[in-house]
Amino acid sequence: MSLGKKHVLGFSPNGGQLFASVDEQGVLRIWNTETNTLYQEFTPNLQLSGSCTALTWVSVAGSRPKKSRKSLHAQDAGDQLHIALGTYKGSVVIYSLAEGKISRTLSGDSHDGPVTSITYDNAGHLYTVGADCRVVVWSLTDERSIAEWQVGPEKPQNIVYLQKSGTLAIGSRQLKVYDIKTKELVETFTGHSGEINTISSVASTDGTEFVLTTAKMERVICFWKIDKKGKNKASACTLLMEDLAYCLTSEVRDDGQLRVASVTRNGIIHIYLLNVNSLSAEKFVKPKVSLQIVSDGAETVEPLLAVAAHFVTDSNRSHEILFGYGSRQQLQFERYTPNYGEKLNVIVRADPKKRYAKKKGKEQPGYVAATKVQKPIVNQKNVEYNNALPISQKKVQNEVPMEARLEHLKIQETKLSGGKLLTQSKTQLLMQALHSKDQAMIQAVLSTQDPETIQLTLDRLPLDYVNPLINEISILLQGKHASVRSALRWLHVLTSTHTSVLLSEDKEALREKMAVCLGVAEQRMHCLSEALQ
Repeated sequence: MSLGKKHVLGFSPNGGQLFASVDEQGVLRIWNTETNTLYQEFTPNLQLSGSCTALTWVSVAGSRPKKSRKSLHAQDAGDQLHIALGTYKGSVVIYSLAEGKISRTLSGDSHDGPVTSITYDNAGHLYTVGADCRVVVWSLTDERSIAEWQVGPEKPQNIVYLQKSGTLAIGSRQLKVYDIKTKELVETFTGHSGEINTISSVASTDGTEFVLTTAKMERVICFWKIDKKGKNKASACTLLMEDLAYCLTSEVRDDGQLRVASVTRNGIIHIYLLNVNSLSAEKFVKPKVSLQIVSDGAETVEPLLAVAAHFVTDSNRSHEILFGYGSRQQLQFERYTPNYGEKLNVIVRADPKKRYAKKKGKEQPGYVAATKVQKPIVNQKNVEYNNALPISQKKVQNEVPMEARLEHLKIQETKLSGGKLLTQSKTQLLMQALHSKDQAMIQAVLSTQDPETIQLTLDRLPLDYVNPLINEISILLQGKHASVRSALRWLHVLTSTHTSVLLSEDKEALREKMAVCLGVAEQRMHCLSEALQ
């Protein structure tokens, strides 16, 4: 079964002893519902088949080579439970529980897109629908696809096999029923305003078949009676829910009573008790009882979300319902007998997250040693007793001599080529000033008039800081005489040191960059010539 994008899950046909689910990351997890343990975990190869988009339980024989008819017949008696997985790339693979891996990939004409739903007829045939609006029939005996037909134009979301009538019920926005032999559309139902996201089927004791569906953004369950004739037929009965449904299950008991259970988005399980012979479309049916699981926290009571539900087919447990709660990574299962005398059964249970965290902590190495009470080991020969009186005690310590300390405090002067000291360079200070645009720090650096210091600073200046430095020098050239004098020294050394960098630029860009500097220099020279006259 497939439950839309969020839920891909299903109970095994052997009374729900196993439960399989696929999470958002495409990891397949199989749980043992009787022992509440994770039975298997499998991550498919996303490059070969893609993530799993639908699953159903099947009973097939193990992989077999070419043998005689006698050996094949003897092997058929040992059929085992497998899981048929529909993939994002349109193929169908068979997962073996005995081997814990993909045992076979069905060949033939697959879907041109993701498989949206898959169902099994208990006779060796799988039926899938996909985003390409096709139904594909697969043979487990031949391990390939054997038939296909179109069911568009609406993209099918769910499919279920009806054994009595030999038909397939396919849900999109409408519910369409196709005859498997003739591949013809024999019946259609309308009533949902959105796409169908869950589907289930049930047959009464007299052979009448019903299909149950829920749709996106709808809080109702619709009953559809299958009789292979008619178009645009309405539902035979409608059930009310508190929220959208993500899981749907049903069964007919020996006394003819129909039980339906739905798991809603808010984690509540609704159970309905109906009489198949008295279904009516005039009134909406409310749940007979609702189950809500909450945590046993001491301070606050938090709800625990139910993930899936299944009616127990065991004759000794026919009155129980099996449900799983928690998250798809950490599940806890329980068989519960509802109290139909109350509308709401509140079930207080421990949070599976806390239980798994505690169990995982105990399994880690060193957990017993860490939680065990430790007794300190005292060496009687090396004990220091504290005294109440302030008595000084001399302790022998390995002290470093004063000469060694002074030796470490000496600063080795780093020299550059030509015997010049590195401490004369103000490159780091200039870079920090240009980066932070601190005018006080910039003026402190550019006020230096020592030619050697300026030369050392500009020699080690990165090329990225040349343009910001020219801008700051142009600002200084517009100031007083002392600032202009310092700026001219820096500009002279800068142009001689980074001449290649300046000439590598475009002439217009260089003229625009040096315009202020050239204008100030020209104006100063003009004033000087007038003063000399």
